[in-house]
Amino acid sequence: TPPPMGFWAALTAGVVAGLALAVPLGAIGVLLLREGTLHGTRRALPAAAGVATADILYCTLSVTIGAVAAPIITQWSPWPALLGGSLLIAMGVVGLVRSIRTPVTSPDPTAPAGHAGRYARFLGLTLVNPATLIIFAGIIAGLDGRIASPAAAIAFVVGVGAASLGWGSLLVAAGGLLHAKSTPRIRHVTSIVGSCIIVVLGAVLIIGALV
Repeated sequence: TPPPMGFWAALTAGVVAGLALAVPLGAIGVLLLREGTLHGTRRALPAAAGVATADILYCTLSVTIGAVAAPIITQWSPWPALLGGSLLIAMGVVGLVRSIRTPVTSPDPTAPAGHAGRYARFLGLTLVNPATLIIFAGIIAGLDGRIASPAAAIAFVVGVGAASLGWGSLLVAAGGLLHAKSTPRIRHVTSIVGSCIIVVLGAVLIIGALV
């Protein structure tokens, strides 16, 4: 049996787990890119923080009660995916309608005003996907009890949060580079295209849940 992880080993494992979850570009990743493109890096960073907060919460649940909670959440299927997909579709449609109605030279109206609103929106969008908890529970089970001490558990959660925040900030910064080099017309088109992608991703989530 492998020995229990120490602090640094658990921290490294958390970083790897966080990147494995965050790097595949799904709906949240597309939203982060769009946020940076429309509003710039500084204004969009709270969105990345909201995603990281949700990942930290789910990771904490996985470390503590994930093995018990994951089967229960699995029994809820397909309702969590249907809810998440419906929210994405609604958000995409609202953003699309507002973008079409807004003059090209006007600021984008789709995001909540202020950092707190942007943070709360992305925290909520990430939390409605309980599949994240199931993934983390699988990772914890794969570690086969090697996270045995409170210090190692904290290190693992910190690693996950750092990886999530780092990758989300990178996506936002990539969008921010486009924002700095783009014209109002390009940002207007980006808002429309981004909203359409969000609708498609929501539909894919619902279809996947039903099929």
